[in-house]
Amino acid sequence: MTVEPVPQGVPSTHENPYEKENMLDPFPLYERMRAREPVLWLEEVGVWAAFMDDACREVVNDWKRFGSAGGGGVANYYREKPWREPSVIFEADPPDHTRTRQVLSRILSPGTVRALTDQARELAKECVTRAMKMDRFDVVADLAKPFVMRVVPDAVGLPEENRENLLLYNKYLIKGRTYGRHNPWTEEELEESERIVEWVREVCKRESITSDGLGAQIYEAADAGDISVHEANMLIRSFLSAGTDTTFGAISNAVLFLLQDPSQWEMLRADPSLSRNAFDEGIRFRSPAQTVARNTLEEMEFHGVQMGKYDKIIAFVGSANRDPKRWKAPDKFDIHRKVVGHLGLGGGIHGCVGQMIARMEGDLLIGELARHAKMIDLADEPFQWSQSGRAVGKLPVVVS
Repeated sequence: MTVEPVPQGVPSTHENPYEKENMLDPFPLYERMRAREPVLWLEEVGVWAAFMDDACREVVNDWKRFGSAGGGGVANYYREKPWREPSVIFEADPPDHTRTRQVLSRILSPGTVRALTDQARELAKECVTRAMKMDRFDVVADLAKPFVMRVVPDAVGLPEENRENLLLYNKYLIKGRTYGRHNPWTEEELEESERIVEWVREVCKRESITSDGLGAQIYEAADAGDISVHEANMLIRSFLSAGTDTTFGAISNAVLFLLQDPSQWEMLRADPSLSRNAFDEGIRFRSPAQTVARNTLEEMEFHGVQMGKYDKIIAFVGSANRDPKRWKAPDKFDIHRKVVGHLGLGGGIHGCVGQMIARMEGDLLIGELARHAKMIDLADEPFQWSQSGRAVGKLPVVVS
């Protein structure tokens, strides 16, 4: 990826949020950046960045000035070729975004969510019961992941074979958005990413999915002329991508934070109805999505800096969610917190379209665990963050 030169006379920093150390523990850097100007130029990355809540909130919500068609990461699709065909909903602006968003929002109606909730409740009980039969288990591999990899893919009508490819696809999605098709990709990664992208395209076709799922309903919208058949395929791709590893990552993160503060776990055990709020507080505290990327749609002055048309700006929402100007005691995980308004699920017209399903999944699984695990503790084996630092990758626990 070609890094653009530092604009003259603008506040900038040589610190790189995308370095491994900062990705695994971003919060010290966030605190330093919030003490600086509202908007900074990241010298090592070549993009603008916002770390304070108010500036991040403007970038995320103001779609008329900050568009999404330039890509969901550091890579700028206005100035370089996308690593794969951009999403028709997450990397699109009105009016195209309006059409595809309306279709998905209509299909994900309250009635659909209620039906999914009934099915997911039984699955949550099954997953927790199975895990509790073990003296120790991994919250990620043995509980959250098996649960989430069933709920949305089953609802869409995805074949059960090779669903792990969705996680490979998301791995390359993160890398592609960050680096485009430049270093540090290896030839093997480029080849595998092309294979995975083709697999996703094929598995999202009408003939690959069941005739009674949400995917079939998306194709019915294409038959009605609301979207094209190609857009239907792309919508299913985006829905599957957004509804898998970020969700089980958020669930696993919340369980980790609960166990790191036993008083929070005991409060949840005493009142499992707090499970939905615990899930949301986990997203505020450390969201699997730490950034939201936008591009300026015109030349503008923004918080004292002059930006060009189609410049990339990254809103570090993980920093905004810890901004003490917005949140009281932001570095404390508190399941009683009034957590409405965090940016961990985006916002505005591009707010996570499936957030009601993600919250439902977190509510059910965490609540079920709280009802059945009298004692649950972190194992002697330490937990591990995933390679990207977005969520916990391994979380071994002991139970009774």
